[in-house]
This record gives sequence, C-alpha cells and structure tokens, in this order.
Amino acid sequence: MNIAVCENSAAAAEQLRGWIEQYCRLYHVPAILRCFSSSAAFSAWRERLHIAYLCFGGSAGFYQARQLRERDPECKIILVDDTQAYAVQGMRLHCTDFILRPVEFRHVVRSMDLALRGWQ
Repeated sequence: MNIAVCENSAAAAEQLRGWIEQYCRLYHVPAILRCFSSSAAFSAWRERLHIAYLCFGGSAGFYQARQLRERDPECKIILVDDTQAYAVQGMRLHCTDFILRPVEFRHVVRSMDLALRGWQ
C-alpha cells in the first residue's frame, strides 16, 4: 500500500509519518510511505497512491485534492488544515476524512480506520 504525506513543514511531516508508521505496525498494515514537501513534487508523482494525507493547507491543499481525485478516483484522501473552511469542499471531492490541526495520533487512527474500510 502506498501512502503519501504532503506537508510543507519538515517537522510536521516527520511527526505525521511517524504516527502513520506506528499505526501500520500496530495493525499489521504493510505500507510504503512517501513524503512530499511541495505541491510541485506531489503533482509530478505518477505511481498509484492508496491513501494521501494532504496537509499543504488552504487552496493549495484543496487544489491538490481535486487533481488527485481526477487522476485517481479510488485514492483515499485525508485533508489536513488549520481552518474548517475546506472541510465542506473536501467532502464534495469525496475525501475520506478532514483533520483540523493540531493533528494528534487519535486523528491518524480515525482517518486510517476510515481509509482502510473494505481494504483487502
């Protein structure tokens, strides 16, 4: 399973990555995590993603979610933002979850549980 963490802040990306790895270890989920620190790097990625945490924030995060949804309707998208402004728009894109910062481990557990429903 390919999981992307898209986050401008290296520290925040590392923390989120660590929590996802911890979840995968606890629940025996085989995963390869990829981190992207810019919208351009994420847009250039062409391999299939099963789960994508889009934490770029604001319109950049929403734009990436829209592009990813057009490219891969099956990818489970989790939007992460400082405000709730993009939560409704994210649901219109059929995002799996929306996390309002600050992100905590329990949020990662919920979003991973939602994303993995029905996973074989």
